[in-house]
This record gives sequence, C-alpha cells and structure tokens, in this order.
Amino acid sequence: MQAGRRLSRTSERAFNDLVIESLDESLAMVLGEIAKWAVYEGIDRKYEIARGQVTKRLDEFTTALERIFGVTASQTMTRVIIKRLYSKLGFTFVERPDWRFPDYVIEARSRMAMFKDSVQRGSVCERPLRN
Repeated sequence: MQAGRRLSRTSERAFNDLVIESLDESLAMVLGEIAKWAVYEGIDRKYEIARGQVTKRLDEFTTALERIFGVTASQTMTRVIIKRLYSKLGFTFVERPDWRFPDYVIEARSRMAMFKDSVQRGSVCERPLRN
C-alpha cells in the first residue's frame, strides 16, 4: 500500500512539474524570458503566490493573471499554456469557452490519473491468453 502512495505522490509531483514547465515555456514564448520572470515576481509580491505554489493555488493564480493582463489576454495565455501541457501529456486540446486555467489543469490531472490506473491494471487485450 505504501508503494502505491509513493507512486501517487511521485506522479502528482511529476504532473505539477509539467504544469510549471508548460507555464514557464508558454510565458517565455508569449512575453519573453525577462517579462516571464517579472510576471512571476509581480504575482509573488502582490498576490503572495510563489512560482512553486501555482499548482496548489490555481484559482488565485488565474485571477492574478486576469487582473494583470485582463480577461481576454489571460484566456489567450491559458490556451497557449494548456495546449503545451496537453501536448506533453499526449492529450488533444479541446477549447471550452466557459473554462478557466484551473478547469483545464483539473481535467488533465484527472485524465492522467485515469490513464495511469488503466496502465497499472492492464487492459484485457494486453493480458496473455490462457488455454
């Protein structure tokens, strides 16, 4: 049982790392490297959300982005970030008009967990046939 918990924590940490990596790469692509770090610093100072806390404070981080850049620009950045994250996970991005950044991250986390569970259990087709 403990090995399962350790695996779960490890995969959760790996997922969170992918979210931050996708965020880093996307902000750098859209804003540039220097502006990316300025955004992180501004969000940390004004909203007390450190870069490493983003995955634990998705709603607050999204609100901070919306206040800094406006809702429309924030939605555009969210699309770029989520497309990158989904690509890294091997998922197809489907835009949902009423979704915000946290919604997409929650969906990706859930899909990753379902995929991991199905791989751990193995499908009927993957199991060897017995005579």
